[in-house]
Amino acid sequence: MSVSATLLSLLLLLLAGHYARHAGGLNAALARDFGYWQRGAAAFFAIGALPQLIARPELEMAAAIHRGLSALVPLLLLLGAVCFGAGLHKLIPALKRYRAQREQAQRQQQIARRGGPYPQLSAEVVESIRQCAPEMTLQADRYDAAGRHANLVIDSEEEQQRYVVYALPREHLLPDGDNGPVNPNAVQQAVEVAQGLEGRPILWAPLSPQGSPVGYYAPGETAEPRPYIIEGKDVHLAELAKKFDLVARSERRRREAREAERRAKEDDPRSHIPIRTETRAEVAKQRHDRDSWERFNILAPRHPHIIDVIRRRTGDLCDRCLQQVVPEDNGKVVVTDHDHICKNEASVRIALDGSQQGAAQTMPDCSQCHYETPELYESCLSRLTWVHRGECPDAEEDAERDAEFDRREKLAELGRSLHQ
Repeated sequence: MSVSATLLSLLLLLLAGHYARHAGGLNAALARDFGYWQRGAAAFFAIGALPQLIARPELEMAAAIHRGLSALVPLLLLLGAVCFGAGLHKLIPALKRYRAQREQAQRQQQIARRGGPYPQLSAEVVESIRQCAPEMTLQADRYDAAGRHANLVIDSEEEQQRYVVYALPREHLLPDGDNGPVNPNAVQQAVEVAQGLEGRPILWAPLSPQGSPVGYYAPGETAEPRPYIIEGKDVHLAELAKKFDLVARSERRRREAREAERRAKEDDPRSHIPIRTETRAEVAKQRHDRDSWERFNILAPRHPHIIDVIRRRTGDLCDRCLQQVVPEDNGKVVVTDHDHICKNEASVRIALDGSQQGAAQTMPDCSQCHYETPELYESCLSRLTWVHRGECPDAEEDAERDAEFDRREKLAELGRSLHQ
């Protein structure tokens, strides 16, 4: 028994020494303590095993020592057992702690793989974000109907926008390290809780003050609006919400402008609504270079290309009376904003209608401007329109004349049918 106990203690001593050399911190100290107790247990067990391994000698002195050791064997075994038990007393709680830590690490790893968020944000962080975006309303720790957790909900009352912040440790966002892919489970959970709370999903991974902030859209095909990921401090999260609010404001203004334009077109049969100013031609002429001013205000309205384009854009509707200009030579192009000049220096000689035979006039090359500098071309066309040459016809008289013409046509058609 003593021999077996000695061998067991020596084996445990070797294992403790090997672990102490490769471990660090508290684990190495614990291994060394366990090794000390096993060394003592091995010594007591070895001494207690000597009488069993050595035959009783014939010499009286040696025989006396042998008898003494044989008598002390129970005590030596007891002391060895005490040392062995003391070592186990230190080892068993450590093993339990190690097992608990390992289970906790496995649970943490499972949470990280699922992309779980922080349980909650500190009150200091929430207050800091609130101070960075005072014009918005913040709510911490909101839950949707399914019990999914959002760390922050940021509401913009002015733009009627809601941003649902899903805050999680960076190792949950990038479980495979900086060069690894974004955790799709985290993105999916952020999308689901944002849909439950009817907001735009934002994934926020707080960084240390030394970290460099970075923002990007979540990769892959996701629901609209796409989740946005921000790795940074609380101030960067607040700036991101302000940026999205600014984008929403711009989109709202463009939407309102389109709606106003649509309503204007519904109320106005013209498809071409020019830019108008109250500046008189004499005043505008003094503000600009004379040649450039005359190229737009005098020559451009006579250019055949401009006349053809303006007629098509206006649908031959007079800008003054909104009636059809019939025939087409009864209309002309006029300038609605005299405070404008031609910025195209290219010219071309064109024989205009009504000019002397063979006489050509130098005109701005509007056709070339149309293809090479369309922004300049459109800026000129937006200040021109189509009107009747001279006074506009009386709409009521035209309606009566058309009605009388239709009546006569119907009577003539009836007479032809009777003669047949």
